[in-house]
Amino acid sequence: MILDQVFDNFYWSELVPREISKINSVPLDKSREQVALMGRDLAGTLPWYEIDHWEKKFCIDLIEPARQNSSRIKFLPTAQESLKKLNALNKKIIFLTNCDARLLKIKSDAVPLLQYCSAFQSSTDLGIIKENKNYWPIVFNKFKIDPASSLFIDDNKQIVAAADRAGIKSSFHVTEPTSDMSVTYKQEWKNSLRTIEDLF
Repeated sequence: MILDQVFDNFYWSELVPREISKINSVPLDKSREQVALMGRDLAGTLPWYEIDHWEKKFCIDLIEPARQNSSRIKFLPTAQESLKKLNALNKKIIFLTNCDARLLKIKSDAVPLLQYCSAFQSSTDLGIIKENKNYWPIVFNKFKIDPASSLFIDDNKQIVAAADRAGIKSSFHVTEPTSDMSVTYKQEWKNSLRTIEDLF
């Protein structure tokens, strides 16, 4: 977990419904209901993360609104410092994300996210998401990852559990993924941390 989830929450709760409302001439509260319903139906599947799927469903462009609001994209507090420390320790950093590749481009243009990584992978390009058990052997092989000597961090407890089952030595669930504290999780997972700075 590197980026502040505040942007993602704003994107899905405000930007996407606003665009649907504007283009399809429906009340904003109605478009919010549509997004929530579709989100529930698609949760845990690849189409949930595919911006193209949402754009085709509602006949809208969801990349330009993200670009226009890219100033909201920030590192999670202490994340950039932690990445610098890992780089200084000569650790190999691979950024694995379910984020749509097109949206990831907006994010990486807004913050120097990928400069700290030796490789990255968007699940929408790979065609399989991190929640799927078959995802892990694919990325282990592609990036020559030894799970027994690796550390994985995510703000999604189900994904952290999947990484743990796949054999990742140390899997951590970030319990405070937003800087404004609008989202917090109980520290129920065996390896939980508030921010990745807590690893040091």
